[in-house]
Amino acid sequence: MKGGISKLATIAALTALAGAVALAQAVMVDTKIADYKKTSGVSGSLSSVGSDTLNNLMTLWNEGFRDEYPNVKVQVEGKGSSTAPRSCRGSSRSSEIAGVSAA
Repeated sequence: MKGGISKLATIAALTALAGAVALAQAVMVDTKIADYKKTSGVSGSLSSVGSDTLNNLMTLWNEGFRDEYPNVKVQVEGKGSSTAPRSCRGSSRSSEIAGVSAA
């Protein structure tokens, strides 16, 4: 039984990896988009509230972002996707809501 589960897990992992490689190869980046250039004077706070599935990815992103912008405090809360809309409704400033410009 354990051998069958192990083989199934290996097959599933290889299938997922092959799918990810195929997807990565299919993505084309617009060459007209300029390379990112770090800017100075970035500070403040940023909250990520929502998917617990993406919690590890957001935490990893936060570590890299913090290396570039140490004056920004990032808080990651993986409470589940259903908590994100409530978090946005509770925001008092449009700049605190993802996808909305800092007006």
